[in-house]
Amino acid sequence: MSLQAPLLRFVATSLVFGTAVLGFAACGDDDDGDTADGSPSKATATATSVKGDVAAQSALGKKINETAVPESMADGRRLGAADAKVVIEAYEDFGCPHCLDFTANIEPRILQEYVTSGKVAFEYRYFPLRQLTAGAAIAAECASAQNRFWPFHRALFIAQAEAAERTGPSLTEAFALANLKKIAADAGLDPASFETCVVGDTALDAVQADLKKANELGLPGTPSFVINGQVTPTPEDYAAWKKLLDSLLK
Repeated sequence: MSLQAPLLRFVATSLVFGTAVLGFAACGDDDDGDTADGSPSKATATATSVKGDVAAQSALGKKINETAVPESMADGRRLGAADAKVVIEAYEDFGCPHCLDFTANIEPRILQEYVTSGKVAFEYRYFPLRQLTAGAAIAAECASAQNRFWPFHRALFIAQAEAAERTGPSLTEAFALANLKKIAADAGLDPASFETCVVGDTALDAVQADLKKANELGLPGTPSFVINGQVTPTPEDYAAWKKLLDSLLK
């Protein structure tokens, strides 16, 4: 089995949408903000939150592995209460360094302070900017089909961190089908169902639907955020995120 056929269909469809999936200049605005000093809140996570067990070596990979994700509140790619007042849709690319920074430094604090309390829901949207990361997105959607998106999401971003800091395989190797299958097995997915899914149309269609929506919204790159249905400029740091979310929750 190979990802080549669905990826070729992804490239063809992406060109119709007008997205340059190869050679995208940047994955996000240069003013995404310095979040290097950000760290998860020290507030105690709820008993339903789960930390990772990936053998991360990189600094950002370790941060992501320590993130307490409320998996009991997961519905596919969504985390949070069904009646949450605020819904954040995060359009991201698993190979984007700006997305990696957000996932390691900002997302954990949003999850702990707002999602576990039921105030905010967080939804991951696919916005792959090149063929390699489209394959990772398709695989993640197959994990979502088995309600294991969040462990898979964690592992993919850790793989990016390890590749960036050269403490693990290159991104090309990490996002190759052989390693995606290993990540799936480590995340507890049914291997046969996963392998059938990654070469089929259902997961590809879901990725392309998000990509089409991102282009319709005119999103400039990744990460981009749609909050309560409105395209929202990326807050520069966690303090700005907190100010925004608190204002929406009033």
